[in-house]
Parts: sequence; structure tokens; C-alpha cells
Amino acid sequence: MSMTQVLQQVLIIFCYVIIGYAAGKFGIIDPGQRLFLTKLCSSLLLPFTILSAASMSAGAEEFRNLGIALAVTFLVFGGTLVISLLVCNALHTEKKLRAALTGLLTFPNCMFLGLPLCTALFGEIAVLYSAAAMIAFNVLFFTVQLPLFTGGKFNLKAILTIPTIATALLLVMLGTGLHWPAPLQTVISSIGSMITPMSLIIIGVMLSENDLLAIFRDKQIYLVALIRNFIIPILAMLLLIVIPVDAAAKLCILVLIACPCATLTTIYSIQTDTKPELCARSVLLSTILFAVSLPAIIALAQCFAAFR
Repeated sequence: MSMTQVLQQVLIIFCYVIIGYAAGKFGIIDPGQRLFLTKLCSSLLLPFTILSAASMSAGAEEFRNLGIALAVTFLVFGGTLVISLLVCNALHTEKKLRAALTGLLTFPNCMFLGLPLCTALFGEIAVLYSAAAMIAFNVLFFTVQLPLFTGGKFNLKAILTIPTIATALLLVMLGTGLHWPAPLQTVISSIGSMITPMSLIIIGVMLSENDLLAIFRDKQIYLVALIRNFIIPILAMLLLIVIPVDAAAKLCILVLIACPCATLTTIYSIQTDTKPELCARSVLLSTILFAVSLPAIIALAQCFAAFR
């Protein structure tokens, strides 16, 4: 993959973000509408995006790669979560700050940024790897991270989201070789393709709701962005070098892991009053720096033969 292609896709992504930023600044989309659009993306457009991948043929190699993607993302997300908790406990970090930091460092924005970017870079197969990352994300976020925010108990039912159910249906269809009838596939693919511009516009609107200069003045969030955007992807890259999977799959998994802090962390931090300003500013700075960090991570990865 050429760096020109990567930079072009990053530019396209941030053009959508800029449009969303303008829409927010000019009052075309207000905060309430943004929340509605966020729910629309996660509950309607994302499941259609996942189910649209049933049009491809998946053999033993694809399912093997899917299993590897699932194992790697669980290992990276889970390892980051455990290490974050151990470090915070060793430093006697107060509960709300501990919850905020573990959420920011552990969970990347693999839905709103990772999915559209990987689909543009790697094609339809990226939906399969993105689904694996989202399974790992949902299981760990809703069973471990959410109780840290709320102070509640472990809840296995929380992972039974619409995207999770859509992913399970996709795997059944791929495993059995079933496909949607042509007219239905057209409808599903058309609706699913809407998630790319919509999710990126939402990120732009979110940026418009904040004082960007105030973000850059908050020194604490630079450490979060450094770890989330650079250190964790580099460690994941070193892990992927020894994983027996093809170079394109490795690079796709790496891009998903290298995404900035997840917007879901900000949403729940606001709902539970868990360091909402820290979370919002960290997510925004991490997203802005993604324009630099992603090309840097990919360029570094391609220095290794395993990623070429």
C-alpha cells in the first residue's frame, strides 16, 4: 500500500469531518441532533454495513484471519485495560479518573473512524476484521469498562447489541454460503454505505461543540493521545509481526487498533459525570492527531517485511 493512497484517504476523511464541523458551527446540526445521528449510525447504519458483507465469499482462509483478528484485538484491548487498571491502582488514582483513563487508553474509535477508513483502504474484507474488533470492543466495554463508569455490576446482557447480533448473522451467512437476493443486497449495501460520511460528519459536529484552543492548552491530554495514538499501535505492530496472517490483514488490524480514543468513552463519561471534560478533550485531541499518527504508524509498519 502506497503512502499516497493512505494520505488521500486521510484527506478524504478529514474533508467529511470539516463539513461536519461547519454544520455544527453554523447551527445546521445541533448537539441534540448529533446524539440522534449517533444512535442512527450505531443502531441502524452499522448493522446494515455489517450485513452488506454477506455478498462476499469467505473461505477457510478468511475465517482463519477473522479468528486471528478477534484474538489480537481481544489481547490488545484486554491487555491495555488490565495494565491501565494496575498502573492506576499502583498510583492510588481516584475512581473517576481511573475509569476515564482506562476507557480513553483502551478503546479506539474502530466504528466511526476505523470501519470507513479500512473499507476504503482494504475493500469489503475490512468489514469482517472491523466486526472482529467491534466484538472485542463491545464485550470488554460493556462488561468491564461500563461498570467502572457506573459503579454497577458485571452485566453480560449488555453485549447483546444490534451490531453484535448483525455480526453473528453475518458469520452464519458466510459460514453457510448464503447471500441476500440481489435487490435486497442493493438496499442493504446502499444503507450501509451511508455510515462513512455520516459517522465522520458526526465527529466534525462534535469538534465544533468545543473550544479547540482550550483543548491544546490542557497538558494532561497530551499523554493520553501519545499512548493511544502512538505507543499502543507500535506495541500492537510488534505483536502482529510474528502473527501468521497475510500482510493486508495485519495492516487492516493495525489500522483498527491505531484509531483515536472512542467517542463512546465521552458519551458515558458525560452520562455518569466521570471526568467528562478530560474525556471530551482527549477524544478530540486524539482525533485531530490521527491525521498525523496514522500515516506515521503505517509508514513505520511498512519498514518491516511482514507488512509489505
